[in-house]
Amino acid sequence: MRIRWQDVALTVALLVFGLGGTRFAARLQGAEPLDVLAHVLIATAAAALLLRSVRPVWTLGVSVLSIAVYLAQGYPFGPILVSGVAAVYAVAVYSRIELAAASALVYALAILPWWNDSVTSWITWCAGWILLPAAAGVLVRLRRKSAVDVRERVVISERLRLAQEVHDVVGHGLSVIAMQAGVALYVLDRDPVRARASLEAIRDTAKEALDGLRSELDTLRGSAPLTPTTTLADVPALASRMREAGLDVSVEVDPLDLPEGHQLAVYRIVQESLTNVLRHSAPGVTATVRVYAVRGEVVVHVTDTGTPGAVVEGHGITGMRSRAEALGGTLEVDGAHGFSVVARIPLPS
Repeated sequence: MRIRWQDVALTVALLVFGLGGTRFAARLQGAEPLDVLAHVLIATAAAALLLRSVRPVWTLGVSVLSIAVYLAQGYPFGPILVSGVAAVYAVAVYSRIELAAASALVYALAILPWWNDSVTSWITWCAGWILLPAAAGVLVRLRRKSAVDVRERVVISERLRLAQEVHDVVGHGLSVIAMQAGVALYVLDRDPVRARASLEAIRDTAKEALDGLRSELDTLRGSAPLTPTTTLADVPALASRMREAGLDVSVEVDPLDLPEGHQLAVYRIVQESLTNVLRHSAPGVTATVRVYAVRGEVVVHVTDTGTPGAVVEGHGITGMRSRAEALGGTLEVDGAHGFSVVARIPLPS
């Protein structure tokens, strides 16, 4: 249990206001001077606000009980009532809406037996001094909850983005490394030159994957670069690594002036598509990559010459679709004539 300094400040203010202001209220109402019990009840109603943020219902119970006893003793209406208002507001802010409504009703009914005016004036007083503070407290609580929900959604979205980046970077790198390692082992004794080329490709791919992973870790630490490290200009190099891994790839990328986020999304979609072909295709399969703009959209079209089959959507395809949809686009995957990916992303206006 932790009492905040704001709770202490409010309690002190209500205590000073209650003890000092009630004397003037007694004079205006022609009441007798306050005795020790009245001061104790005023202090108790105010002191209950110390627990308003950690035990709001207890705060309300102590404050309302003190106020009810105070009024039952015939003491004048005065600043002690403000402690009850603050308690109702605290329940509305720190508890459920149902408890806030119940608290407002309990406080209003606790005052009614000693109300020395008409019922209409009691209703008016309750509307202004109980209902409005309770409503304000509920609005504050909802606003805080909304702000927390927004922050949580931002955190979850960033985690998903980082997970997708790690999946694309590391998954692609490991797929190429596995393929090149298999080639190197196969030709190690018969063709040392080709084995050496495969080992060099493994080295380069591992370095690139480590650089990408390091970049994502820098993002987690808050020291990431302001611009992405991959653009459309890197697609030919990606195709070259795929060729070294044994996948024949032809590339046709139109010169497009795209924002950095669009370029990164296009590159990752091409990368994941080719990685899927490399993982699941049979020897001799070729792939084609086309990136072009048409009717206000950038189109990413990746196809291969593999055998037709059903497409099972895993993390890779889900990630590609998420990237396209995040920019307002769509992604279609088809296996009727080999593996085919078509992403359409609107060009920024």
